[in-house]
Amino acid sequence: MPEVVWGDGLVAGLNRNINLKQKKHMGLLDRFFGSGSNKEKKKIRAQFKNEKYFKKEIKRCDEWMNNDKEDFEKYIKKHGKLMDIHYVNACKIRLQKIENMYSVGESPVKLKDSYKEVLDYFLKGYSENYKDNLLALEIVSFCKLLNFNQKELNKIIDFINKWENNSKIKDIYKPCSLLYYLLDKEVIKRKSYKPIEELYQITQQPKSEAEISIKKYLDNWYSMHKDEPWYNSHLRDSGYSGYWAWEVAAVVKVKGLDDTGFKDNPYYPYDMVHWEDKK
Repeated sequence: MPEVVWGDGLVAGLNRNINLKQKKHMGLLDRFFGSGSNKEKKKIRAQFKNEKYFKKEIKRCDEWMNNDKEDFEKYIKKHGKLMDIHYVNACKIRLQKIENMYSVGESPVKLKDSYKEVLDYFLKGYSENYKDNLLALEIVSFCKLLNFNQKELNKIIDFINKWENNSKIKDIYKPCSLLYYLLDKEVIKRKSYKPIEELYQITQQPKSEAEISIKKYLDNWYSMHKDEPWYNSHLRDSGYSGYWAWEVAAVVKVKGLDDTGFKDNPYYPYDMVHWEDKK
């Protein structure tokens, strides 16, 4: 019957149009709410800035890093070799990139791959003028948090030993007690930058007491660093890579503390401590 054939065709055509509209509608919903079949969207970890900002910062770091090779070659050609400050600055810009990667939501696994170059430049940056405890502390903290092997840690220990035995710098500029604690070496006690010294004192407390102290320490962590060049950097157009207490996270991991009471603190990089928990 022609009418039936025509009617079936029309119905089929209408159904196809409805299905296409439904698929289009579902596609729009997926864009807004996500889909189980798509990759999980990264969660921005840092405060104050969005994904666009951190990606721009990562690109800025990449451009700086790409210029390193050419600049270094020119300097070596003119002066014969690089200065220690070249290596230290190369280390710092790569470290800044990693901080931005963490802030934008990248996996610590990906950070570990990028960190190898950071460590390499840091180790090459030693000189008799070296006295930066904050940089060394961040380097060691990342090594502990990313589970680098003892071979890599031994390279840092060699660096620390040379620094410790350097008679040309004052005692206050030598490796801080917290560095020795994190590296599981015999601690040389000395006065240092107040926030570092205070954190070291917490490491000497029993676990239950240290967990309470760490919570209070994190509550004041940002204000304790008001003299640092990165303080309030989120108010600038560039240069902010997140505010993260890497050294606190390293202490929590090394000492085996329960971080339940402060895991949501905005300065505590929780994922860096627990990224291997699900393995």
